[in-house]
Amino acid sequence: MVTITLEPQGLTRTLSGVVSMDELDASALTIQGHPDLDEMKYNIHDFTAVEDAHVSDADIDFMAARANVSVKRNPRLKLIFVGNHPLLFRMMNAFNAVGYSPNRVVRFDTLSEARAYVSA
Repeated sequence: MVTITLEPQGLTRTLSGVVSMDELDASALTIQGHPDLDEMKYNIHDFTAVEDAHVSDADIDFMAARANVSVKRNPRLKLIFVGNHPLLFRMMNAFNAVGYSPNRVVRFDTLSEARAYVSA
């Protein structure tokens, strides 16, 4: 399951249970198409409750390239991943490897650490 919570200066995408490519892609399109994306300060992606994921490496590479293009217009956007599930590392590495956007994903173990980072 994937839920998106809009917040005053950004958003939190929470992934839980078994995550499918369709859920991941639909939520990414929602975020990337949000009219306030260029003004957001942060996007937190919380993977702490992910049990399993059915997403291919090719799909991750495609989503990483598309995400790089969508956030390039907002160089101040902080991209944060939370947790230690292998899907998180696959997505983070793919996004950072594309290199089209000046934004880079950073990772924290807990949501409270991520919140402290975006508050700084």
